[in-house]
Amino acid sequence: MPRRPVCYVTAPSWPARSPSEADEMRSALAPMAEACGFEVRISPLLERAWAGHGAWTDPAERIADLKLALRHELVWAHRGGFGCVQLLPGALRLKARGRPGFAGYSDNTVLHALWWKNGWDEAFYSGRPPRSPSSRHHASLRALLRGEDLLCDAQTCPSTRPLGDGHAEGRLFVGCLSVLAHLAGTPLQPDLRGAILCLEDIDEKPYSVEFALSQLHLAGALTGIRGLACGFFTYTEKNDYAGPHVDAVLARWAERLGVPCVDRLPFGHLDDHLVLPTGRQAVLDVRRGRWSLHLQARAKPPWVA
Repeated sequence: MPRRPVCYVTAPSWPARSPSEADEMRSALAPMAEACGFEVRISPLLERAWAGHGAWTDPAERIADLKLALRHELVWAHRGGFGCVQLLPGALRLKARGRPGFAGYSDNTVLHALWWKNGWDEAFYSGRPPRSPSSRHHASLRALLRGEDLLCDAQTCPSTRPLGDGHAEGRLFVGCLSVLAHLAGTPLQPDLRGAILCLEDIDEKPYSVEFALSQLHLAGALTGIRGLACGFFTYTEKNDYAGPHVDAVLARWAERLGVPCVDRLPFGHLDDHLVLPTGRQAVLDVRRGRWSLHLQARAKPPWVA
């Protein structure tokens, strides 16, 4: 009997706060495992309970566990938070068995960059597995894990706003803007030439978004990108703030780079977020107030039985 593909759940950023989180992950991943035919294995790191807010595992333990995870077809990050950057430069020396996939978001943007650099399989920008089978999170993740196409437009994502016209085709790179900006000038700064760049963030004011995009631009990280698909940049605006809204910042950058752009695409730090895959071929079309982002179907992924 052939071996089933395996999804290995690791903890590259914040650790579990309770041993019960291992069982919660098994339960939450069960529908995806059934849809794709893979087996779920939980890292021993998730079986521990870590006391105190802000505690995390020793980076050497996390590197060792990521090394083990890379023997499997799909690697799933238990949560974001912060701490992934502590795995460098050790993570750059890791080798994979085959071309594994990845799922994780926010702080795990570091691993999206690692996957991109090493030419491994897709990296899904997804938070913890969705609980509701009727959610947008569940539907988009299930379809993309199975290699199916996904169409986003004004009907499926009515909150999204077109900011700059144009047509772009290329692979997606999906990430948290502030984390990606902090990779500028490091060995993990991704080469995004030919990519459609998908960015979102949380608790970042418009001037922080401007600073981060300027840092990426000055480091050459935005050279040759073909499109911008931006999510929500949530923050609490002070009463005396008189600067531009984040939409204006993003529109200015789209014009400066000469690329089509949308924002408020519902992915990232949202309760029911759309999943987008780093590495998937896509088409972004924005014309006269109409827009679409078509994520194309692919050959059967290695984690699908």
